[in-house]
Amino acid sequence: MSTGARRILANTGYRLLADAGSKLASIAFYVVMARELGADGFGVFTFGLAFVILVTTLGNFGQDAVLTREVARDRSLLDRYFVNTLALKIVLCAASLAIGIAAASAFGISMQTRDVLLLLGPAAVLELLTQTCFACFQAYERLEFIPIALISQRTLIAIAGIVALLSGAGVVLVAGIYLAGTLFGFLLALTLLRTRLVRPAMRIEPRRWWPLMKAAAAIGLAGVFAVVLFRVDMTMLAAFKSASVVGHYAAAYRLLEATLFISWSVSSAVYPVFSRLTPVTQPPVGFVFERGIKLGLALTLPLATGALVLAGPLVDLLYGQEYSDSVGALRLLAPAIALYPVCYITASFLVSQNQQRALLIVYAFVAVENILANLVLIPWLSLYGAALGTSISTVFVAGGFLAFARQHIDYARVLGGPVLASAIAACVMVLLRESFPAAVVAAAVVYVGVLVLFERRLFPDDARAVLDFLPGRTA
Repeated sequence: MSTGARRILANTGYRLLADAGSKLASIAFYVVMARELGADGFGVFTFGLAFVILVTTLGNFGQDAVLTREVARDRSLLDRYFVNTLALKIVLCAASLAIGIAAASAFGISMQTRDVLLLLGPAAVLELLTQTCFACFQAYERLEFIPIALISQRTLIAIAGIVALLSGAGVVLVAGIYLAGTLFGFLLALTLLRTRLVRPAMRIEPRRWWPLMKAAAAIGLAGVFAVVLFRVDMTMLAAFKSASVVGHYAAAYRLLEATLFISWSVSSAVYPVFSRLTPVTQPPVGFVFERGIKLGLALTLPLATGALVLAGPLVDLLYGQEYSDSVGALRLLAPAIALYPVCYITASFLVSQNQQRALLIVYAFVAVENILANLVLIPWLSLYGAALGTSISTVFVAGGFLAFARQHIDYARVLGGPVLASAIAACVMVLLRESFPAAVVAAAVVYVGVLVLFERRLFPDDARAVLDFLPGRTA
C-alpha cells in the first residue's frame, strides 16, 4: 500500500477515534440529561444549542476550509491565516450573538431559555475556535492530536454534567458546565498546536480579514445555508409544537448526530489529499474520491440499517419508554445516516478543486426546499415531518453535489459490498430483534464477514488497502 493511502487510513482512524470517543461521552451526557430533566428541560437545552449554532454561522464562514486547503499546499501560509481566522470568528460571532439573543428575548422566550442562550452562545464560539486548531492539524495531516483534545473536552463535560444532573442540577447549570468544558477544550487544542506541532505567529492583522472573507465567501455562504438546512427543523418544530415534542425529536436526532463523526473522519483525512491532487496527477484525484465515498458508505450503511430495524429497542434502552415517539423519527432519519458521508466527502472534493460555488448553489436550493417542506410536514406530521424533511433534503444534497463533481463512480464497486452485507445483516437483526445485544453483535459479525468476502473476491485491491493497514501486516 502506498504511503499516501496509509496516511489517509491512519488519519481516518485518528479522526474516528476522536469522534467515536467524544460521541460516547456526549451520548451518555445527553441520555442522562433527557432522563433527569425530562422532555421539557431537554427540549430547552437542545433548542438553545441549535439556536446559538444557527446564530453563529457567520463565525464559521468557510475560513477553516480555506486555511486547511492553502496551508496543505504551502505551510508557510499558516502565520497569515491562523490568528486572523480566530480574531475574525470572535468579531463575527460576538455581533451575531448579541443580535440573535436580543431578538429572541424580544419575542418573549422564558428567562430560563434566555439564560441558557447566554451560556451556550460563548460555548459555541469556543468550539468554533477549537475547530480552527483542528484545521491546522488537518492541513499538516497530523490528526492524532484531535482525539486528545476532543475526547478530553467531551469527557469532562459528560462527567461534570452527569454528576450535576444526578445531584439535581437544572438546565441552566448544565449549560454553564458545557461552557466551561468548551473553554478547556480550546485551551488544550491551542496548547497541543503550539507545543507539539508548530507555533504560528500571533499577530492580528485586520487588513487581512476582508481578503480572508472574500476567499471563503462561497464556502461561508454555503455553510450558512447548510446550518440552516440541518438546524432549522428543530427551531421550526419548537415554533409549531411543545417543548416535549422537541425533546422527543431531539432524542432521535442526537442518535443521527452520533453517526456523523464517521463522515467527518473520512472527509478530514481525504480533504488535504484532495487539495494536493488534480485530475492529471498520479494518482488522479478521482481515484481517491471514489474510494473515499466507498469507505464512508461501508462505515455508515450498517448503522442506517440498524437505525431502521432496531430503532425501538435502541430508543427504549437509551431513553426509556417515555421517548417512544422518538422511534418513528429515528427510522425516518435512517436514510440521512447513510447519505451524510456522500455529502461531506463530495463537498470536500469540490472545495479542494476550487469548485466551492457548487456548494453554495446546492445548499441554497435545498435550504429553501427544507424550510418550505417543514412548513407543510411539521404541522401535518409533527416530529415525523421534521425527520422526513431531513432525509429528503439529504437526498437532494447528495445528488446535487455528485452532479457538480462530474466524477465517474463505479457504483457496483462502491455500493455492491456494503449493500449486500447490510441486507444480510438486516435479516439477522430481524431474526434476533427480541434480544438487542445479540442482534447487534451477530449483525456486526455478519456484516464484516460478508463485506470482507465480497471485497476480497471482486475487488481485492480495495480490500488489500485496508488489510495492509492492520497491525502485523507489511506494506
